[in-house]
Amino acid sequence: MPAAFVHLHAHSYFSLQEGLISPEDLVEAARKNGMQSIALVDHRCLSGAIAFEQVCRSAGIKPIYGLEIELSWQGQQGIIVLLATNQEGWSNLCRLSSEVMLAESAAGETAINLEYLAVCSEGLIALTGGQRSLLDTLISRSLEQRALVWMEELRKIFQHNLYIELQQQESQQEIHLRRLVKSTQLANIPYVATQDIYYLDPADEALQATLAAIRLNMKVKDLKPHQTAPSQAFFTTGPEMEQRFAWLPEALANARRIASLCNCNLPVGGTHFPEVDLPAGKTVAEVLKEKAYFGARQRYGQIDERISARLEYELDVIAKRGYEPIFLIVEELLEFARQNGVPISSRGSAASSLVAYCLFITNPDPLALDLYFERFLNPARSSPPDIDTDLCSRRRDLVIQHVFDKYGSERVAMVATINCYRPRSSLGEVAKAFGLASSEVRRLVESLPHHHAFGDHAHSDQEPFAALESANPRYQGVFEQARRLLDQPRHLSMHPGG
Repeated sequence: MPAAFVHLHAHSYFSLQEGLISPEDLVEAARKNGMQSIALVDHRCLSGAIAFEQVCRSAGIKPIYGLEIELSWQGQQGIIVLLATNQEGWSNLCRLSSEVMLAESAAGETAINLEYLAVCSEGLIALTGGQRSLLDTLISRSLEQRALVWMEELRKIFQHNLYIELQQQESQQEIHLRRLVKSTQLANIPYVATQDIYYLDPADEALQATLAAIRLNMKVKDLKPHQTAPSQAFFTTGPEMEQRFAWLPEALANARRIASLCNCNLPVGGTHFPEVDLPAGKTVAEVLKEKAYFGARQRYGQIDERISARLEYELDVIAKRGYEPIFLIVEELLEFARQNGVPISSRGSAASSLVAYCLFITNPDPLALDLYFERFLNPARSSPPDIDTDLCSRRRDLVIQHVFDKYGSERVAMVATINCYRPRSSLGEVAKAFGLASSEVRRLVESLPHHHAFGDHAHSDQEPFAALESANPRYQGVFEQARRLLDQPRHLSMHPGG
């Protein structure tokens, strides 16, 4: 008996304002359907990869990491799906996603060209993209010869790691697919069957359209078909896929073959600190110890046995965990801030560290205040310690720029935060997409409290829209869809200092 079908084109809700499925629900659907692996190919964004990896590991499902991006060629563009076969492939997915996201933030939605794709192609399997691909567009316009030229361009980059992606999400699409297969047989490129998944249940098609309208700042009624997810973009079972592609069983077998080739293990759980500048012949442990003792003499005048014993104990724990670079990096940044007149203020458990105090990272004296080092760094703790420091908001950018200058822009990135839908934002956006007047949208939103703790409504008997729904029954559809979007990712933001 052949292995179960493998989905290679599934989006989660980290396809921001496009997908509706959490990584947890996506993996659970695969598990329930006896699938041994599944691919997550969010559009332009890799923010869901870690959550996906964690739930796959818990469920005993092999994760396949992928990315869906737009590709441009001769004035046209369409999507392409890229799957990582190894860690080099994962690194290239990261490069491609970063390129797209940075370009998008600077100049709107953009597409990758073939030249850049070729540079980032190692360790990747390419699927042509299905019904929204350049290939399908060319075939549908009876440009078969041009389609073959396009296939050759892709084959030059991916060679044997290129597959023609077939999607038959509606019965009438079989006619187009048979024509596509006939037109591309001479290219001798293998076919693979996929389903373009955006939601779990067919009934969620309307909600996905609302999400598309929100993303495009449009009303649902004004959407064009190409502006939403493809029709019938729900999670299909293996038997359903086998029935659809009974006329081309090799496309089903190739989905399983591709899954067997994708064996990328994300490098999660490891710690990788930046390299710090060290004097010739000195180790990072030696430099930290010298700085700590030098600072202790500045702080205390003389170093007695109590100070020395505490320093040695802390330095030993820090060295065993390999955390010396953390202290040296933060010490250098705060010294730069002081020299440039940027006000700083330390807070949190780092005040319990004598080493941090002697490096002038923190100001409370842990010995005088009888603070325990273990509150900051317990030998039994597995995660790195936090050294929380506030920089003056007016001049914080000066210190942030110093980090980029010192370590190189190719090695530094601001921390992203994920902004999620809360009751006010979900209600306001859905109501606007439904076409309610601005004054009515404002009235509904202002009826809700300004602050909801994260996930409050998920664990409370007091559903956030209950009172409003009772008073405004004609908007029941608005409330139902707004409720479904609660806690889903809305967009990426930038941490002010991380």
